[in-house]
Amino acid sequence: MRFHWLLLSILSTLIFSLPAEAARLLFWRFETTENRLIFTTDARVQPRAQLIPNPTRIVLDLPGVTLGRSTVDQNIGGKIKSVRVGQFNSQTTRLVIELAPGYTVDPTQVKVRGISPTQWTVELPTPQPIARPNSRPNPLPSPSPQTRPSPPLNQPSSRPENDDFRVTRNGLFIRLDKQGENRDILVQEDQERETIIFTLPGTSLPQSLINKTLLVNQYGVSDIKFEQPQPSQARLTLRVAKDSPGWQGYYSRLGGLVLLPKGGLSQVRDLKPPEPSPEVTQTPSQNENPTISAVELTNNNSQLLIRANGPIQGRGSINRRTGMFEIRIPKAQLADPIQGPQLGRNSPIYQLRVRQENTDTVVIQVQPSLGVRLGGLRQPNLQTLSLEVRSLRATTPPNDRTQIPVPPPSNNPSFPDPLPPNTGSPRGRVLVVIDPGHGGKDPGAIGLRGLREVDVILPISLEVSQLLKQRGVEVIMTRNADYFVSLQGRTAIANRRRANIFVSIHANAVGGGRTNVNGMETFYAGNRELASAIHRSILRNVTVANDRGVKQARFYVLRRSRMPAALVEVGFLTGSIDNPRLADPAYQSQMARAIAQGILDYIQQKRL
Repeated sequence: MRFHWLLLSILSTLIFSLPAEAARLLFWRFETTENRLIFTTDARVQPRAQLIPNPTRIVLDLPGVTLGRSTVDQNIGGKIKSVRVGQFNSQTTRLVIELAPGYTVDPTQVKVRGISPTQWTVELPTPQPIARPNSRPNPLPSPSPQTRPSPPLNQPSSRPENDDFRVTRNGLFIRLDKQGENRDILVQEDQERETIIFTLPGTSLPQSLINKTLLVNQYGVSDIKFEQPQPSQARLTLRVAKDSPGWQGYYSRLGGLVLLPKGGLSQVRDLKPPEPSPEVTQTPSQNENPTISAVELTNNNSQLLIRANGPIQGRGSINRRTGMFEIRIPKAQLADPIQGPQLGRNSPIYQLRVRQENTDTVVIQVQPSLGVRLGGLRQPNLQTLSLEVRSLRATTPPNDRTQIPVPPPSNNPSFPDPLPPNTGSPRGRVLVVIDPGHGGKDPGAIGLRGLREVDVILPISLEVSQLLKQRGVEVIMTRNADYFVSLQGRTAIANRRRANIFVSIHANAVGGGRTNVNGMETFYAGNRELASAIHRSILRNVTVANDRGVKQARFYVLRRSRMPAALVEVGFLTGSIDNPRLADPAYQSQMARAIAQGILDYIQQKRL
């Protein structure tokens, strides 16, 4: 008996010590045109907000809310650098709006508003520049002699005709259809030292190069001839100056071949090429990759910026061999010289290495100082990469944090309780499938000012789901985030679970610049009752631009659902009246309440 009492005691302790089920963050979106963040939870929440400088961040904590996934980091661009969403601690989700370096906002002008207890908006004023002292960059140590880029080449007088062969700042580059598996390259010079022949076993040239002789006119080389004597053997012939050093070749990881003179390009820069062969047919492409001109520490040494004169992209990871953070930038070249930061005694960066790995790839290695951690690699704009530098020892003084007032949603009389209590509650088990249309690779219709269908219907669908659950209805969503689900997959979910009701939510669009077309409509395939109940509720609770009626249609999700089904078009993204309404979170919430009430009306009507 004592054992049983002990067991019951342990069980009761576990039961009463378990925390209540946390609410979840269901949806968030930053609207750049409105400088507005929107987020939705599945239960009531009272956010806390503050502004933190250096860099300027608006931080929102959602107590009692979990994210349920890893941190999300979205680059915004312009004066808003990024939005990050993560799990701050076990019971708090944190949303951070970080401004671009050098910008701030007046915290008294930041408006946090509860549209409903579960849907909130954060509206920012236009960010203003911060006055700060100018700083001049210092030159970085030059790359090693083997990889030091040569001076810019003269630009060709006409548009390049062949991009499979390029004269670059670091040698000659040839794209290959197939590389030799044994990596052997045979090099042969004639007795007069006028030609150098490269034989490449197991290698195939692009069709655009075979039997072509292209002008080089650089590095003591007049031209290069391409031949494919056998399907599995390629041959290249260089016409070179008599006092030219030997040349060598190596296969590149980028699917090509690089040709370089022995001793480096410095050995051939001043050599005059011989007269080109009469067989020359084309001018080669010059390297048009963007040039990385500077690597700078900015924003009070909290950010490492990589700047170029054209669009670049990069990826960052830890190099396991060196232990340094490595940024690889393909299709780029280094300026000569490249400007870099002063790495002094108190610098957050201990070591910085920059090199041109091959003709098309720049590698930057960063080693932080003690007590400094590197954040993620981001892209503020097409020509800039940004690496966050965080000091683990430095903390922001409490008086630098400015609290932002957040009134509870009940203070706003414009937004009443979502639904009257116990309206249309089901008598037994009722399973409703809510289907937000499109998603992922299919954003749906695109309306005025770039408003996307997926960004309108997902928050509406999420709120419909929440409201029905609050009334005791079991709900399944075909998707609860921005990902793609096929039409077959949507109906299969409902049919497999033997749902009682299927409701698909969409937004309309029309072409031809017909912005005068506005209004909502509801569709059905077989039974009209569900569509009519939802339609009546929307007309009763929402001011719509035009009632386009309840219509029969053969949409796939309506035809293939084995239960009463309706498809709601909440308005026209292309309509001059509907568009601004559909972009407004308050209108979205109003539409969601009306759709949910219509479903509850149908449940009560059918005595489910």
